[in-house]
Amino acid sequence: MRITCVCLIILLSVVCASIGSVSAADIEGTYSAKGTNPGGKGAYTGNVIISKTKDTYKIVWSVGAVYVGTGIIADGTLSVVYVDASSKSSGLVVYKILDNGKKLEGVWCAYNGTVLGKETLEKK
Repeated sequence: MRITCVCLIILLSVVCASIGSVSAADIEGTYSAKGTNPGGKGAYTGNVIISKTKDTYKIVWSVGAVYVGTGIIADGTLSVVYVDASSKSSGLVVYKILDNGKKLEGVWCAYNGTVLGKETLEKK
C-alpha cells in the first residue's frame, strides 16, 4: 500500500510539473519580429500575432508578405508549418520559448530549403 501511494505521488508530481511547464509560457499576443533570410541573405522586420486554437496555435506574420501558420508546443519549443497568403510558398519554423513566452528565438527554412534563416520574436 505504501509503495502504491509513493508511486501515485511521484506520478502526480510529474504530471503537474509537465502541465505547469506548458501553461506557464503564455505565448498568445502580438510580437515584433526581426529575422534574416536563409544564408544571411537580407534582414527583415515586422509583426507577428499568435493566438491559441484549442491544442494548437495560429500564427500570422506580417513581414513584408503575409504568412499564416499552425503550430504546436512540445518540450519548450513552438514548431510551426506556414504558407504565404497566396499559397505559393511554405516552410517550417521552430522557436525556443524563452522568458515565459516574452521572447521566442527560432530558425526556419522554406519547403525544400537547404539553408536556415533566423528569427526572433519579442512580445509587445
